[in-house]
Amino acid sequence: MRIHHTVVVGKSRRSGAQWLVAAAVLLLMSSVGFATPQDPYVDAVLDALERKGLLTAQEVHDIKLEARTAAATAGDGDAAVAAADTAASAPAARSEATTFPDFDVWGRLQPRYTYTGSKNGREGTNSFTFRRARMGLKGRMAQNISFRTQFEAANEEPDGLDNVDVLLDAWVRFEHFADSVGDIVIGQQFVPGYTRPPQTTASVERKFTEFLFPGSAGRARGLTLRRGMAGMPESSGPGLFDNRLQYSVGLFNGPDLETNNDNNDLMFAGLLSWRPFGDVIVDEYEYRDQPFRWHLNAAYATSRDRGSLDARVQRNLLGAASPVTLDNDWYTVFTDAHWHHWFAWASYSYFRSEGEDGLLAASDASLSSTLHSRAWTVGMSRTLALPWPDRYLGLAWQYQKVDNQHPSRTRLFDTLTGSPANGVLAGMNRGEAYHGIVTFLLNAKTRIINEYIHYAVDSGPAPDHGVLVTQLQIDF
Repeated sequence: MRIHHTVVVGKSRRSGAQWLVAAAVLLLMSSVGFATPQDPYVDAVLDALERKGLLTAQEVHDIKLEARTAAATAGDGDAAVAAADTAASAPAARSEATTFPDFDVWGRLQPRYTYTGSKNGREGTNSFTFRRARMGLKGRMAQNISFRTQFEAANEEPDGLDNVDVLLDAWVRFEHFADSVGDIVIGQQFVPGYTRPPQTTASVERKFTEFLFPGSAGRARGLTLRRGMAGMPESSGPGLFDNRLQYSVGLFNGPDLETNNDNNDLMFAGLLSWRPFGDVIVDEYEYRDQPFRWHLNAAYATSRDRGSLDARVQRNLLGAASPVTLDNDWYTVFTDAHWHHWFAWASYSYFRSEGEDGLLAASDASLSSTLHSRAWTVGMSRTLALPWPDRYLGLAWQYQKVDNQHPSRTRLFDTLTGSPANGVLAGMNRGEAYHGIVTFLLNAKTRIINEYIHYAVDSGPAPDHGVLVTQLQIDF
């Protein structure tokens, strides 16, 4: 019954021939003794229909999800349903008959308008920019070897990594040991523990807790071992104990904002994730009526630093400007919870740097042997159905607080306006941000996000000010 309902919704404008194709697929999948919902042959048929244009990628995903859920319901009750949801959220497995290489083109466009008021002596701005203009390739070179690349063409450049505005992701994943120790991922990728939630669009602005995290734009170049979907998109399968325990560990080039290896030191990073219900929340706007679920994640990273902005602007024991070696530690805790149509998230980051051979100049120009930076983020969203079919309204609120001593991070705590140079002058060392978000979900791939942020600045070049952002998001 659930499978039939999904097809009716997804096929409302299909031709008669396509209706017959869909019906044949469902008959094939539901035939007792002929195929199971996880049968590679059935998956191959669905993938072929997608390539022929008879089914969309979303419809193929929905058919597989509903079939697995129905089978699980007939088998092991609620626990099996949760396991089926988790399996359906993972990247689709390829059958032995698939011709390699096999890949898809994907991307995200986010044109936006930003208005900043001129209150308290701050010059007002109006700007049309691209928050993101990304395109990539993802797929498989062989049965157990997958890859992902992502290019950025937006005019809002992140700080730190020279080529990050061009190349964001470029990694290869070896899945030969996915069911034992985990996936092995090599290349430029997210550092384990980067605070993902809210995952999609609850806020178009930056989360302070993310920008205290190591790497540039959350990424670095290195080698990781990942088990479980807390490390998505780099990881491919479930974790231990029915997906309840997940982990990632990795070694990367260079600490802090540097991702080359000029200082010849490596950074270690690790993540542990506990998911009591064994599932994965992939969107903070949930239009389905789901039971209560929650996740808890903790991450740690450490490195030595001789080449970043934090090290270059320090002073030696004689008081002269000179590079100083730093010992860095990052601590991050983040959690999210979902209940019916409500979603909540919270994260905390602590970045500590200790100088070995000199005093450290903090963001407020004071000298100390140690730099401490902390950031908190907490938020909540609610999804409401609109009178039109498949249209939803998302309402969200977010609060952030930062106490930053690292000079390299000050520039990041400001609204994106399309000009990185302005961010250096308008950054915030200490203060709070209050976000109100209204999002229109037009379909699974299109959203209009409206956000107002009030920045209450305690310390930093920028005075208190408000910002209004309207952004269209299109995924393909």
